[in-house]
Amino acid sequence: MMNKEIHRILLLSMFYGYGGLVSAQTGIGTSNPQGAFHVDGSKDNAAVGTPTATQVANDFIINKTTGFIGVGVLNPQVKLDMRSVATENALGLGVTTMTAAGAGAGAVRYDVIHAPAGAKIEVSDGSVWNKAYVAPQKAVVVVRKVSAQSITQGSATTITNWNVIRDMSSSFNVSNGEFTAPRDGTYTFLLTFNFNSTVINDASRVESQFYNPVSNTVLASVYKTFGQSMTGTSDDAGFTRSTQAGGSSTVTLTLTAGTRVVARLLHNLVTTGSVPLRVTTDSSDPANPDDGFNNLTIIEH
Repeated sequence: MMNKEIHRILLLSMFYGYGGLVSAQTGIGTSNPQGAFHVDGSKDNAAVGTPTATQVANDFIINKTTGFIGVGVLNPQVKLDMRSVATENALGLGVTTMTAAGAGAGAVRYDVIHAPAGAKIEVSDGSVWNKAYVAPQKAVVVVRKVSAQSITQGSATTITNWNVIRDMSSSFNVSNGEFTAPRDGTYTFLLTFNFNSTVINDASRVESQFYNPVSNTVLASVYKTFGQSMTGTSDDAGFTRSTQAGGSSTVTLTLTAGTRVVARLLHNLVTTGSVPLRVTTDSSDPANPDDGFNNLTIIEH
């Protein structure tokens, strides 16, 4: 009987002793665990003290207080925290055919099977898988003309060599004046233009064109007309007077991704020759009286 009692005591001691071991901090690959369970993937942690962020970047840790899991993170702030100093901070999701109800509200999946077609991230609300939508950076272009350019009479001329103020989607080529639609959508173009003062023809006009240089198509055009001018004829009593022709044009176009558009001007202000655009002689001086007359703004809706 005594031997049986001794064996019983020894077994209980071993059990409680084992229970004490599993409740302590456990380390794999490290003799200096920092959590309830700590795996040092590269076995590069120091034997004492707190490992560096670089050393922890390859570790797996279960926080001994919260039970939160850290992958490359010493003190995880959420139930699964992967925000380490390493560059592999990505979460891999696979395809699942589970229903949204079966997966439960808050579940996330990577789907390439179901409509709408195409790879996408979906989130379950408990009843339906909903596609996660990330708003793209919309195109916003603001450019102005600060370099000299003349527009030849009777010939549609593309306005080139713009000075960019803003281009949110890198969609505008300042050299050739081409805007490329980054995606299918609706775009509004606002062009303001102004010519140097000159004696212009009676009943002349300027046409603003929004032109596709690939398909050689005028997508939209706006006319600005100019009435009676003093050109030195008999009805002007032989007098002449310079006139400054200018105006603005606004059009809204539906474009497919990759469509290119340039702004062009076509005029008959003079009988022959060309008329220069009014541009600043000092682009660094916003108070210059010649500044800001020729501008183009493009906005994606």
